[in-house]
Amino acid sequence: MNGPEHQGSPVSPRARVLPWPGRSRRAKAAERKEAAVHDALHLLRNGLCAVCRERDESATRWLSYFIVENHTEEGTCARVQAAAGLCPAHTRRLLGDASASWLMPQVLDLALTGGTRILGEPGSRPARCPCCVAGGEAAQRALDTLLRAFGRQQVREALEGGAVCLPHTTLLTTRVPWTDGLHLAETASALLEAGGRETAWSAGMDADAPVRAALLDRLAPLVVEAEHQQRLSVTSRWKADVATDACPLCLAEHRETRRLLTWAATTTDRGHPAREESALCERHLHDLTAIGGPNVEAVLADNRDQRSARLLRFRRLLGEGRKGRADAGSHLLSVPRCRACAEERTAVRRQAALLSAQLHDPAHAREYEQTHGICLRHALEWRGGLPAPVHEVLTARLALLRWEIDEALRKQDWHTRHEHKGAEMSVGQRAPTLLDGRVYAGLPAPGEQADVRTEDVPKNPHLISRRP
Repeated sequence: MNGPEHQGSPVSPRARVLPWPGRSRRAKAAERKEAAVHDALHLLRNGLCAVCRERDESATRWLSYFIVENHTEEGTCARVQAAAGLCPAHTRRLLGDASASWLMPQVLDLALTGGTRILGEPGSRPARCPCCVAGGEAAQRALDTLLRAFGRQQVREALEGGAVCLPHTTLLTTRVPWTDGLHLAETASALLEAGGRETAWSAGMDADAPVRAALLDRLAPLVVEAEHQQRLSVTSRWKADVATDACPLCLAEHRETRRLLTWAATTTDRGHPAREESALCERHLHDLTAIGGPNVEAVLADNRDQRSARLLRFRRLLGEGRKGRADAGSHLLSVPRCRACAEERTAVRRQAALLSAQLHDPAHAREYEQTHGICLRHALEWRGGLPAPVHEVLTARLALLRWEIDEALRKQDWHTRHEHKGAEMSVGQRAPTLLDGRVYAGLPAPGEQADVRTEDVPKNPHLISRRP
């Protein structure tokens, strides 16, 4: 693919000056070093965080190029198909673009084709979202640029002053010479201990966080409703969940995460989260901050302390000789157990177990036949074979979805302009609940076209319907 994210260096607009053939090796090396410093300073001068920003801008370029040109290019289509579509965040970006009405059926066609193929191949798993891949490659290039220029004082001072977020500073710390890594870890620890740093520094930039915040806000009344139904009976709650026009596993996954984060953010009495319960990944730190509450700062402080402790352990290992230095990097980069991620997995597992148990009752199995059913993503992740009613309902829903997508694509042709265009033309908005319910955080598709462009949400979060 010859998209813009692959054309030249993404970190500097200046044209590279090729060395004259007659120059010495030393002159050429000096010129390359100077070019690396120029590129690094160009990255760092635009504020927090140079690496996150390159990642997000590259993903935006990929999406833009995908929309206007290469959504029909064979290699790109193969990658989208292998990934069974785009990730939830980038699907939301497409849904909010002006092209959504005509482009989404084409993307869904690829996602459905790829997902059903993977479902029919036991042991197969979807590939990574190609837009995320483009962003990840850009982030790696930015890191490499900073590493090449790390010896220059201006670059070091910027990094030690917090110009790069903590997660990416941590990566840099493990890839520079150990003496430099020790000093960079010390300055990162000092910034953590000083406090007052925004979440964008401690958890990295997250362009999708405002959209997730609006979706999690819509889940709040469903948390209360689930509690009411469960007081009546477990079956009452299960019936209410499967009656929702969305995947019941996605609903449980996001609802229980909302419940946990609300509890962590608002509980200040003796039942508030213990230190070992408050560890959160970067994504969930952003979500906790968006929910807000009297306990947020305490939870953020606990997470800062835990990250500071890992940096301290890293520094101690560096001082223990060659053996300690060999283990230091892997220790620092080890991912701590996120309490909210664990809650998501538990909620899905328990909801799937409840679904299987309820389907042993023929009456409940017949009721399930009339519901939305689980999404394709959860079918791909199901442990063991799908229960017969689950498989049958999913097969039926996907067959109808295939017809709607084909019909929407057919009616995009100029020669069908005389035909009536009905509900099938809104398939692009409705299909995500069946292909990957995470797109709407386990909620039904909005009743009318919603603008979920990331950049618009902070200005007007009501762009996303809050109808439960």
